[in-house]
Amino acid sequence: MQFKLAETYRYWWPVTVRVPDPDNAGKILEQNFRALFEPLDREEQLAESEKAASLKSMRDLVDHEIQNALRVVKGWDGVVGEGDLLVPFSEDKLRLALRHSWFRDGIQEALKESLAGEEARLGN
Repeated sequence: MQFKLAETYRYWWPVTVRVPDPDNAGKILEQNFRALFEPLDREEQLAESEKAASLKSMRDLVDHEIQNALRVVKGWDGVVGEGDLLVPFSEDKLRLALRHSWFRDGIQEALKESLAGEEARLGN
C-alpha cells in the first residue's frame, strides 16, 4: 500500500479503560471502546510537551491533559450510559468522561500506542 500524504490524519483506535469494579472491592474492570483520533503534528506535540514539563501543580497538569484530549479525540464508538444505551459523542460528554483519571489514562495510552506505529495490543 502506498503512503497517503495528508494535512491531518484521523483514525479509529481501540481504547481500554481500567475502572474500579463497583461490586468487587479491590478488583478492576476493563471496559473498551473505539476513539477517533486526530493527533497533533510534531511541532504541536513538542510545544505541548514543553508546556506540560513547565507546569508546577497537579491541577494544572490535569487541566493540560484534558485540553490535549479535547484537541485530539474527535469521536467515539461503543460508549454506553445508563441502561447500556449508546452515548453519542459530543464535547460535553467527552469532558464528562475526562473528569475521571482512568478514562484520561486509557486515552493517553491508546494514543501513545497508535503513534508508536505498532498494532494495538491484545485486549486493547
